[in-house]
Amino acid sequence: MRANRSRHHGSAALRPMVRIESFDGLHDLWIQTRATWPWPCLFVLPFWLENVHRHLRTGEPHIVTVHDGRTPIGCMPLSIGGSTARFLGAPEVCDYQDLISAPGRQQQVLETVLAHLVGQGIRRLDLRTLQPNALVLEALATISPQPGNTELSPDEVAYAALLPDSWEGYLLQLDGKQRHEVRRKLRRLDNLGRIGYRCIDTRAALGAAVDAFIALFRANRPEKAAFMSAAVEGYFRDLIRGLADRHMLRLCFLDVNDRPVASVLCFDYLGTRYLYNSGYDERFESWSVGALSKILSIRNAIEAGCRRYDFLKGAEVYKKRLGGMETQLYRCMLEI
Repeated sequence: MRANRSRHHGSAALRPMVRIESFDGLHDLWIQTRATWPWPCLFVLPFWLENVHRHLRTGEPHIVTVHDGRTPIGCMPLSIGGSTARFLGAPEVCDYQDLISAPGRQQQVLETVLAHLVGQGIRRLDLRTLQPNALVLEALATISPQPGNTELSPDEVAYAALLPDSWEGYLLQLDGKQRHEVRRKLRRLDNLGRIGYRCIDTRAALGAAVDAFIALFRANRPEKAAFMSAAVEGYFRDLIRGLADRHMLRLCFLDVNDRPVASVLCFDYLGTRYLYNSGYDERFESWSVGALSKILSIRNAIEAGCRRYDFLKGAEVYKKRLGGMETQLYRCMLEI
């Protein structure tokens, strides 16, 4: 186990103990518990959060782990700004966030974290991009007495589709008009020339693929080019390498005559394919290469055995057209 710079808080023998962990300590906790705890939210995995902090500096890390004696029972990776604590992951790049706990221990974990934060002079908890089944919301509903003023409000929306075991089965899930459009776009694509679709999933195969993805991302729309600052580019490059090292990466390209014209950055985790970002060459926009790169990613996900396709947050129309069902995400503001 790597060295970890932990500080201990609390003294009551029968009460859970709090430790403030380094990223190394969080990584060790993940290795220790990933087989027995649900870590359903990829955006709170240690490598992801460390990458966000390294490049985007979202606040002072305050990674709280809760222990029952020597046994860890949960954690909540936070950042501190003034008297407010937030999730460590920036909502701009972390689509879902949550606390992590051993099964059935989420209430005890949240109660312990809240008591710790009060002792540190924190007066507010601002939690973004919560799914309706977030553990922190389940825990909050059972805490007694309830914290002070609690406000739960709609945040963004996300879309996801269940995947059948065949491409034809997926097409049958779409309404008649969209099914026709998908088939028409695919037939029409053949008129462009030699068509290829490839998915890169290892670091050894990356080569110039990261450069190609970033170039397509920047070429897509002015607002995407503006978003891809030097810091964000560094974040994406390290993220792609980290995903590849953990066998989660699916960086896919639609090629025309051996030239990449569209790309999707996806990752596979626990049977779900996540569509994280994309880009395409606007000179090929009339051929719907942006939409087709996503459609072909769905087909590839079915072939890979994925049973769910998560378009992640954002209300873009194509997500619903491709079978995505809307989920409301929430923001929880807690006075503590």
